[in-house]
Amino acid sequence: MSEVNERGAIARTTKTSPRDPDRHVFIGQKDGQFLGNAKHLFLHFATQRPEVPVHFLSRRRDVCKMLGEAGLPALFFPSDEAIQTLAAAGTIVVDTFDFRHAPYEPLVRDARLIQLWHGVGFKKIGFMERDSRVPGNYEAAELERLYSGYDTVITTSPFYANEVFAKAFQARCVAPLGYPRTDVLFRRPGKLDLLNADYDAFVSLVRLKKERRIILFAPTFRDKVGDAFGSGSLDYAVLDRFLDKAGMHLVIKGHHLTGGRLVSSLPNITVFDNNADVYPLMPLVDLMVTDYSSIFMDYLLLDRPVLFFCPDYDEYIKRNRELQFPYETMTPGPKCRTQGELHEALAQVALGRDDYAKDRRALRDRAFLHTDGRASERIAAYLCDSSDPA
Repeated sequence: MSEVNERGAIARTTKTSPRDPDRHVFIGQKDGQFLGNAKHLFLHFATQRPEVPVHFLSRRRDVCKMLGEAGLPALFFPSDEAIQTLAAAGTIVVDTFDFRHAPYEPLVRDARLIQLWHGVGFKKIGFMERDSRVPGNYEAAELERLYSGYDTVITTSPFYANEVFAKAFQARCVAPLGYPRTDVLFRRPGKLDLLNADYDAFVSLVRLKKERRIILFAPTFRDKVGDAFGSGSLDYAVLDRFLDKAGMHLVIKGHHLTGGRLVSSLPNITVFDNNADVYPLMPLVDLMVTDYSSIFMDYLLLDRPVLFFCPDYDEYIKRNRELQFPYETMTPGPKCRTQGELHEALAQVALGRDDYAKDRRALRDRAFLHTDGRASERIAAYLCDSSDPA
């Protein structure tokens, strides 16, 4: 369908379709990837709330094919069925603002709009970026468009509701119900959890777990400058030899917005697909290494060590993102600026030394009101049963 015909079909549909209050449509990140909070809440509805009509909408044929083969309701946009269903849905569930850039935004405007979002960390987001000293990616008017118009924004605790999300978004309600993607941290992942989870890498790491500690290296992307994989500060051949001696195996998982794809032929380093869902893997991980990514916050629920490799810290906070909270107070683990410091911190973990357990638990309790693996259940009850959001 051409762009002109697509927009015409959307315009005709928005004029004629009433909303069905019971119908829910989930829209994935970017062009409809199957990962994150949207994936895991959708799976909960599809398997645990069969009385609620749900669909996952994507602009990717491979995603729709994968879900269809798994017996899950998927819509390929801009098919007629996708346009009609989106226009008729009473509730639209998203976990980024990517849908604002897509041609289907007119079909969303008068529906109940639920923003799950995709992380609680320490960087400024949303309206807070208007006063940032770091030049942002969006002008004030664009920030207003992207972060406004939500019925409910979901977050993980009263602290984040009050100190971040109520300030970053315009929404009728900010509800500290928890993140659906963290539910899989509390159970053995099932077949559906492993959809788009780099299955080959997952199976390989299950075997390796029997003989080696698994380390997950999950840096965030850089908005403007820098290198998510160490800014040239990592010699991977040297790192591979260190890992071999330490009895460790490193899994590199880039942010899904990181361009390109790494390839590793080193025996002690596995590259996990950037666009795959890493959460089913995380219960296998003994130690996380990150930089400024909020992924470690979710990992706190497992109460395992975290290291921070931040060789470009000064450049990052000056040219990429301004922080909302002091880095030192929000990162309960060693801060490593060089590869030598990283090796030393890893060696300490290998010896069983952990000086940050108390700090991790204190931050976990601040960041998460609930630590029970039932976030999807709470959100589903809130959306469908008029449950109290707390």
